[in-house]
Amino acid sequence: LWSSGAKTLLVTALCISTALSLSLVASGVFPAFTEDTARAVNVVHVVDTSGQDQVAFISLFSNTPGNLNMEAEQIKEGFKCGRENKIDFVSFEAKYSCVTKKDAEVGWDKHNIPVLRVINDKERDEGRVTAISMDTGGSSRWTLRIDMEEIEDFTMQVSEDEELMIARGEKSSNEQGWHQIQFAGGKKAPTSFVLKLYKKEEVSDEKKKQRPLLKLRTDFNRLTPQVQRVLERLPPFCSMFGKSTSPFTLAFLASLPCTK
Repeated sequence: LWSSGAKTLLVTALCISTALSLSLVASGVFPAFTEDTARAVNVVHVVDTSGQDQVAFISLFSNTPGNLNMEAEQIKEGFKCGRENKIDFVSFEAKYSCVTKKDAEVGWDKHNIPVLRVINDKERDEGRVTAISMDTGGSSRWTLRIDMEEIEDFTMQVSEDEELMIARGEKSSNEQGWHQIQFAGGKKAPTSFVLKLYKKEEVSDEKKKQRPLLKLRTDFNRLTPQVQRVLERLPPFCSMFGKSTSPFTLAFLASLPCTK
């Protein structure tokens, strides 16, 4: 029979060995993937219009452990990897990504850029109501987040004359106070919508500066020449994979700031 001291020593050794192995894999010293054990990656051509200046780039990221330095070096498209390349894809945040701007300003159509625009902003009997036009630029797959810390309720419809898609009523939100809408339709799905936001009575000016009122990501299942080039150069152990919340290979980002 083993003594308790020997068992403790064995368990401790196994824990140290496991931790060391995981750290070596995470740091990229030892490869965790082979052609038989594929690494799931996402390659996305991103056009970000959510800031003051429009920015286009190619993003390479993965939810699997380890960095992407070896993959970026093999692709040879000027990718820079690191945690400073955080990308808010609305439905989730890529906290580590490899990014390149090489040839990223071409290969996509400016008519596909989504637009969030305030139609009117008025005080009514039920309080302050802001009507917003949302045009997805032809995309029938998109994700929208609404800041429920800023508003009490909202409605959504294709146009002001159409029946409500989302009526007034209790809306759920996650721990950060965002309500998320995911939409995926066919070729004849609508691409223009009207939202009516029913504002809360008081929101501090400091809060308004922290984050936008609306965040939108639109997706296109389309390979730009730049993405095609990256896919052709991916190592053989990499495989494209995406969840229902993942962007397609071409994604546009837009946002609407809080209104005063």
